[in-house]
Amino acid sequence: MCGLGVDRHMFCLYVVSKYLGEESPFLQEVLSEPWRLSTSQTPYGQGTHTDVRKFPDRISAGGGFGPVADDGYGVSYIIAGEDNIFFHVSCKNACPHTDSKKFAADIMEAMSDIRKLFGV
Repeated sequence: MCGLGVDRHMFCLYVVSKYLGEESPFLQEVLSEPWRLSTSQTPYGQGTHTDVRKFPDRISAGGGFGPVADDGYGVSYIIAGEDNIFFHVSCKNACPHTDSKKFAADIMEAMSDIRKLFGV
């Protein structure tokens, strides 16, 4: 399921199952798998406090979070206004198979491809 955007949904199901006192073989199996890509959107609360088009230098990139697996990545993103998207990419330096700088470069390349696709 890695990369399919289900990590927060699974977490919610886990919390609800604990609240209800229900055991779920499905959740036990899914949550025992390594989550090598964990993503989340950072809440954007700056839009009501400043005009991001008029003062683009006052936009904060928000915060990030770490990977949940030793050989994984933590990626948070924030859409700030109409013209800005920030990404925080993290991984553990101890893992020889991860490289946050390369991952961030891959995201930048993908964003550039999307820009070209839409002719922006």
